[in-house]
Amino acid sequence: MIRSSSVALLVALASISFALPAIAAEPQRTRFALPSSNGWGALLVDLKAGKATELREHVFAAEEPQIDAQGQDIWDGEQFAAIHTRDLLYDAYFGVRAEGEQLWLPSVPVDADASGYYAWSDSEAVGTGIVTMVQPLGALEATTFAFAPQGLEAAGMVLLLRLKNTGQQALQGVQAFSLHNFHLGYGRAKRPWDVHEDIGNNGETVEFVGGAEARFRERGFAGTIVTQALAPIVHRGVGPEVDLFALVDQGLGDLPDNAPPANAVDNATHAFQWSVGDLAPGAEAWVGIAAIHRGDPFAGAEAETTLDAWIDGVGPQLLLARERGVWADLHQDQSKLPDGLAASEVPMLRQAVAMLHMGQVLEDRSFAREWLSQDGEQRRTRFPGLDDDPAVLPAWIKHRGRGAVLASLPPGEWTYAWIRDGAYATAAMAALGMQAHAKASLTYYLDAEAGRFQQWSELQAYDMPPYQISLVRYHGFGIEETDFNAFGPNLEFDGFGLFLWALRAYEVLTGDTSLADARWEQIATEVADVLVALIDPETGMIRADSSIWETHWLGRERRFTYTSITAARGLCDAAAIAERRGDAARADMYRKTGESIRAAIAARATDGDGALAGSVDELATGEGYFDAAVWDAIAMGLFDPQGPIAQATFAALDDHLRVDAGPGWSRNDDRWDHAMMEDATPWGSDYDSAEWVITDLRGSVALRAAGEAARADALVEWVREQAATNYYMTAETFDEQTGVYKFNSPMLGFGAGAYALALAHRAGAFADPACGAYFVEDEEPTGTGTDTGETTTTGEPDTTTAVPTTGATSTGTTTEAATSTSGVTSAASITATAGLTGGTSEDGCGCTSGGPGAPAALVLLALTRGRRRRRA
Repeated sequence: MIRSSSVALLVALASISFALPAIAAEPQRTRFALPSSNGWGALLVDLKAGKATELREHVFAAEEPQIDAQGQDIWDGEQFAAIHTRDLLYDAYFGVRAEGEQLWLPSVPVDADASGYYAWSDSEAVGTGIVTMVQPLGALEATTFAFAPQGLEAAGMVLLLRLKNTGQQALQGVQAFSLHNFHLGYGRAKRPWDVHEDIGNNGETVEFVGGAEARFRERGFAGTIVTQALAPIVHRGVGPEVDLFALVDQGLGDLPDNAPPANAVDNATHAFQWSVGDLAPGAEAWVGIAAIHRGDPFAGAEAETTLDAWIDGVGPQLLLARERGVWADLHQDQSKLPDGLAASEVPMLRQAVAMLHMGQVLEDRSFAREWLSQDGEQRRTRFPGLDDDPAVLPAWIKHRGRGAVLASLPPGEWTYAWIRDGAYATAAMAALGMQAHAKASLTYYLDAEAGRFQQWSELQAYDMPPYQISLVRYHGFGIEETDFNAFGPNLEFDGFGLFLWALRAYEVLTGDTSLADARWEQIATEVADVLVALIDPETGMIRADSSIWETHWLGRERRFTYTSITAARGLCDAAAIAERRGDAARADMYRKTGESIRAAIAARATDGDGALAGSVDELATGEGYFDAAVWDAIAMGLFDPQGPIAQATFAALDDHLRVDAGPGWSRNDDRWDHAMMEDATPWGSDYDSAEWVITDLRGSVALRAAGEAARADALVEWVREQAATNYYMTAETFDEQTGVYKFNSPMLGFGAGAYALALAHRAGAFADPACGAYFVEDEEPTGTGTDTGETTTTGEPDTTTAVPTTGATSTGTTTEAATSTSGVTSAASITATAGLTGGTSEDGCGCTSGGPGAPAALVLLALTRGRRRRRA
């Protein structure tokens, strides 16, 4: 709580412009693995290695939980076992013969400055999922274009090679080669971070299909891949009987045109050879391959038909132009950039649009074999077949994954749909005019399978009501999941508020109210009402959870301020939607409950200077309670950016969390806090001390709202320069001492999306205070007052409230405490007169406590009574 002796000082701080921090580091290029995704699969191209190194059968990390014969999840000793996505590619690349030399292109250094993401138009840069690798070989310039093909409803890849004579003399007898080494063995990753683990190359069968389209069919346990040449070939080869790599690498020999082995072999490879002929000065020639994967090993013919239909008879050069046209359509017809952009900001946002598009799952069905990782190891699924009848494997199954937005693209570790990252990404999509994308994301959360942890022992004391939004994240097929460590699961409550915030942002920014109108009962009872039921009776904030930094459970759960921030904002937004729909009772309850949570934050989560702490529990220790996640209390409009709480928080985060290299902050002080006493957060690590992009960008929103435009611009520009240096892939974190990329990239909601939100805010979006007005901390006499003739309300909301609709009909009430069916008392229900008894709160504030059944600490909210809200 803010003590009155500090208020004058803090108000004075509002007029001070904090000095712009110097940036000690220069951006450095440290990331060279670039992803491409079509929403069905993901391709990874390594510019350092000069080749494609991964082809994932899905863009997400895991399909679904493993279940036993009774349909129950299987525990593997450390966590619930899952069916993880497989990487199907060891490597694929081109080779050339020219001027008496023959080699594979990975042996040639890539021009790192000339390579990267291809431009979506001739007048603008980047903005696509097409990766280019430029490799000069004397007068011959080789450029590889690699991408996961948009519109192909399957995991697949296209590799195109353009050979251009940049010299003054003709190049004679030019040849081109391609080598494809797919792995379709029995292996399957055991952990999500091992998706790229080699699944093996055992038992692979290859056949060559000649005719007008030269193609290989390769099949194994992991399915079948059809690889087609996109220009007429002159030779081909199959390994391992012939060492295809050595044949090209060690001489001028042609591929052998050998027949594939009749039986299955280990480590099957195949290759194409094209005769490019003579290249005049300035002339160019094109070759290429396209590949498609099917999970059914015997679906080669169907895969060929699907691939043929997508190629549609187009050659390599026109195929690239067509693919580029898909990206142009995304930018011209499906997105819109904010106003007021600098020229340097346009490509960053163009690539943000592309990254958000690539990070959204488009698949809604998948082929599931009857075996999991080897013949005889049974696989089971919870999903029906395409006819909606129970699936009998092997079969195509219909799942709920479509619309999910992943936290990261490969090679980032977080190729999961977190609700938290997804909410920022969804709001960013709406701000970028990506209406269909944003709506698909919101619909996904309402259709996914959730509520799986309602009866878990960790939540028994909370009497958890039925809920729809995941407490952590989702498997790729749209099933709620959590991760575990020695301290149990992560269980997080911030997703409920974040979903409501993103939903209303979507309505405001697009004008489309159809989703909330169609699904309002579900949204109200299984999202908004859950927050009301989760109010902590001791503090009036949201109950202890794992929250944004995922501290796990078993004593590590805390009453985190961030969770309450998102709850207050989300309930205010739910109130606005309810009011728009004419649902007056819910609008009244959600607004008052949101305001009450905000009042509780001000009363219970601020230190003696008025700065917001990361959690009530750590604040009680007296030190080590700083957390940059609280930026969203200002960025989401709970508190006046120029008011005492905001200004004290700015100063505190600068004092305790500012990093050496960049202009931003570590996410919290858990790595070094509590030096002189028992550590309340002993799990601090490099993750905590790193500079986080999400907090930098949410901090920039807060600072801009406070009038600190120079600091806000510096933060945005730091992130932009770093990303531009690293092929416009936005980092998760920067090293706090050197500024280089640290941990995962490219991030979506916490990266590209957060950047887009910062620039949208600069252009005027996301500027509305929560519940229509900021909470005002200046102290005034209790009661309703006037300000320049305008009626204002007290800092603590009116205590009139309504019963939450979790399992009940919403009704109005006045002096009685509003209690959900879960039995949790809403903070909004505490009154100043009902059953008060003389008493003293634990911190000696002299507040009176409630009567029987009313937790004494809740009446600390009375401290905010008499403070007015400032009108927006």
